[in-house]
Amino acid sequence: MSLMNQNDTPLPPGTVPCVPDPDLSIGYLLTTVRTRMLQDMDNVLHPHGLTGAQFTILRRIAENSAHTAADLCRLLQYDTGSMTRMLDRLEEKGVICRERSPDDRRVVNIRLTASGTNDYPKWREEVRNSLSGMFNALSDEEQAQLRALLSRLIR
Repeated sequence: MSLMNQNDTPLPPGTVPCVPDPDLSIGYLLTTVRTRMLQDMDNVLHPHGLTGAQFTILRRIAENSAHTAADLCRLLQYDTGSMTRMLDRLEEKGVICRERSPDDRRVVNIRLTASGTNDYPKWREEVRNSLSGMFNALSDEEQAQLRALLSRLIR
């Protein structure tokens, strides 16, 4: 016997059905959209040897919203061990570098390398194009409304 979704269509094997729960469904939907966005980013960034999660880190560094691993952990909800491994990989790829702060040797600042600075705009544009394809399912008005609602929730 195969499991069915709400529309009485069979679920793929291994799929866990999601039972609607008004208190959890918004979170579930947001998480599912985030997962889909990261998958789309993974696909477009794969030829560059990057992942969507790595791009998210690069974006925070490029936009100066994070300067240290601790900043990134707070913003992106990563534990310190995971963040260190992610930063190690990005450093191995030559797109970031870590430097001790001259003011406080305990602080290690992160910045894009010349290569990372040069390539970041191209990666950002490819990600933007990929995600805009996903959001084209919404009208311009709906996209503006979604931005406004999400911004309100963040505040």
